[in-house]
Amino acid sequence: MIEELIKRYKDYSDLQLIEVYKNKENYTEEARKALEIVINEKGGLSLLQENYNKVHEIDEEKRKIEAQIIFLKNKGNSKDKIFNSLKSEIVSKSEINEILEGKFKEIETHEKDLQIKPRTVIGSILGAAIGGTIGGILWGLQMIYSAHIFYIFGLGLVMLSYSVIKFFTKQSKSNIVVLFLTILSVIYALVLGFFLYGIFGYRGVNPLIN
Repeated sequence: MIEELIKRYKDYSDLQLIEVYKNKENYTEEARKALEIVINEKGGLSLLQENYNKVHEIDEEKRKIEAQIIFLKNKGNSKDKIFNSLKSEIVSKSEINEILEGKFKEIETHEKDLQIKPRTVIGSILGAAIGGTIGGILWGLQMIYSAHIFYIFGLGLVMLSYSVIKFFTKQSKSNIVVLFLTILSVIYALVLGFFLYGIFGYRGVNPLIN
């Protein structure tokens, strides 16, 4: 058993080993012994802790750089100007450039998602109509054949309407038009479902329900 644990822990990164070590009291005696053996083979706890702290220090520095990029971007600075103003003693210029490119791409994607374009409006209306109609029919059928309302299906209506609208618009619920039409689509589906139930009534096999 201990050999299997040693083999498993050897595949762990330094960070994973430190996390396990921090919670070693929750592990069996064999697991703790295996952990101690692997840590010693990797240079001891002090070395692993040092590597762990370095990684966390770098991660924290990267988060600060990302925050600076957002702040400077919101001030209207160009990508080149932001890059030249970013300084770090523990993150290289090439890594800073990677962070900058990634963050700019993320920001641009988010800005495009928020834009209201003709495709946004037309796609949302079309998606709301299709999603709401399909959802309404399904909502009506579950009442027609069960005479019950399963509220979990309500969540399904939301997911269906949103998925169809997103398919046509290629935009997310962060867009106000997509969000608004998703809500309208769900309301339409509920109304349609009750309307269908009102027309056809119960069609199931429960003899207690007329």
